[in-house]
Amino acid sequence: MEKLVSAEVAAMSTVAEILTTLMVRAGLSDNELADRTGIPQPTISRIKNGNSRDPRDSTLRPLAEYFRLSVSQLRGDVPLPTDRVCVAANDQVVEVDEETLHLALAIQSLSSSERGALQALVDSLSQPKACGTEVVKKAG
Repeated sequence: MEKLVSAEVAAMSTVAEILTTLMVRAGLSDNELADRTGIPQPTISRIKNGNSRDPRDSTLRPLAEYFRLSVSQLRGDVPLPTDRVCVAANDQVVEVDEETLHLALAIQSLSSSERGALQALVDSLSQPKACGTEVVKKAG
């Protein structure tokens, strides 16, 4: 599992470098990012090629939001977070913090019966609580 925003990306200083690297890491083409953000593909290409040296915040905002960054981070004015990772699960790629990743890996290491018991616990906790109190008698 590769970090989406690594120390290498965090050290970059231009919006062109940062955007290009983020797109490569996410496996996105200019057209795909345009479709997902509503920013025209030619605009994305100009930013990536450095032909738009100081793009407007209103242009960068949807791009930053897509990558879960601030505009200042996308511009390189504020350091990027390095503790997020992309994880492929159930035919989806999601971005999680390292604590969540460690929890998921711990759950994955459980036996099938242990995972079943954990799922039953989670299911019971997600059920609406009844207004009354249930008394359970012990056999014996």
